[in-house]
Amino acid sequence: MYLKGQKNNIQNILTKESIYTALMILMSEKQFSEISITELTNKAGVSRMAFYRNYSIKEDIIIEYIDEAFIQYRDELLKEKLTIYRVSLIFFLYAKKHKKLIGNLINSKIEYIIFDRYDIYLTQLFKNFVRVKLSQKEKYILEFVSGGLSKIIIAWIKNDLRESEEEMAGIITTLAQHTGL
Repeated sequence: MYLKGQKNNIQNILTKESIYTALMILMSEKQFSEISITELTNKAGVSRMAFYRNYSIKEDIIIEYIDEAFIQYRDELLKEKLTIYRVSLIFFLYAKKHKKLIGNLINSKIEYIIFDRYDIYLTQLFKNFVRVKLSQKEKYILEFVSGGLSKIIIAWIKNDLRESEEEMAGIITTLAQHTGL
């Protein structure tokens, strides 16, 4: 027997999963901007009230999903001996795992969500793993890396992951060596 709070939590998780899955299906069929909340909730089998209990706008669905994936990525890094190669390899493994989402964002021309979220995450990672206070030079390098990684992920997904994750991590390691990271 579930306690009331546990039951509500499980229902909330199922509702969010249903909404996310429905969004990915609909984004495979049409542009993100063409998907209405009514269409999304009908496809998910949930009420509009359930949608608005969890999200304000459709973009929140994607942002929450990316945020959760980042937390998993960060937690994975905490288990590792960190090298640029290992950080990059795990990064590409996560990108491959979320290929459908990234591909849907690309097809709907809303890659800006990737750029925005990666910028936040990479800044957090850099501060957590390198140092708390960044010099101005390090801030510029971080901007460069964030934008570059976002563009590389998008190009890799568009190229249908032709290169392996190991090859991509090698490319990033080489780039890092040339930029002095």
